[in-house]
Amino acid sequence: MSLEKVVANLVQKVERRFYGKYRGFVVDNADPEQLGRLRVTVPSVLGSDVVTGWAMPCVPYGGDVNQGFLFMPEVDAGVWVEFEEGDLEFPIWVGTFWSKPGGESELPKPNNADGSEQGSVQDPPTRKIIKTKKGHTIQLEDADGEEMVTIQEAVNEHLITLDSNGITIKDGAGTIKIEDASGNEVVMDSSGINCKDSSGNEIKMNSQGMEYNDSNGNTIKMDAMSGFAGPGVKVNAGCNRVCLDSLITWLLQHQHVGNMGAPTPLFPANMADLIAARSGAPNGILSTKIKVE
Repeated sequence: MSLEKVVANLVQKVERRFYGKYRGFVVDNADPEQLGRLRVTVPSVLGSDVVTGWAMPCVPYGGDVNQGFLFMPEVDAGVWVEFEEGDLEFPIWVGTFWSKPGGESELPKPNNADGSEQGSVQDPPTRKIIKTKKGHTIQLEDADGEEMVTIQEAVNEHLITLDSNGITIKDGAGTIKIEDASGNEVVMDSSGINCKDSSGNEIKMNSQGMEYNDSNGNTIKMDAMSGFAGPGVKVNAGCNRVCLDSLITWLLQHQHVGNMGAPTPLFPANMADLIAARSGAPNGILSTKIKVE
């Protein structure tokens, strides 16, 4: 074959190849082979009505079993398209691009520390943002004095913020539950806070006050009937009123020197109150804000 023929064949081959990147638009992202492929239109090469075969992804990380960088563009998203070895039969999608339809940038808008979305694209762009179609967002702010990381679940309005004020966890509509591998847990919801360990010891805090239950069945309640600054004390039958019984017995048996020099017990009225206290009946010795069961 002459040199001229070889050159002519090469020119013809090059003329039928398409090298470089072309703007495309996603038509279908539901790959039946689950390989991250897309079907796209490439108007400048195939016209607006022709849809390519399944375009293979070109992503920064992956290529092995159960690992990789998986962010599938939505239908109608703008993507950059190439063709393997320039062959139209083997399209590749290699990234995405944004536009300005109606004069407004399609770049994701940043969120404030409370989760609300700012009205415009950040300028200058000091914040790294990952945001989905539903608004789920991860943000990393690098601006001096404004360093912050936020993780937001947009539908139920759950938000974690890490900034100079510390770590804040906000629950939008449900319950915050923290649990370790041993079964210790803290539950926070609209009714209050409940802390429980794996042994069955439990502390409840709600609008009624505080309650402590241990694994032995003992209970301490602090509520509106207490004489403390806020909640109160409830001594139940499990305690058997050991301390109160001993004190009352000592008082009933105690005698002191009277005016005539003879041993004298408590005044009868006091004795009646002490006897009533031992039985749990109303009395003048124990505060009415200490309940004995």
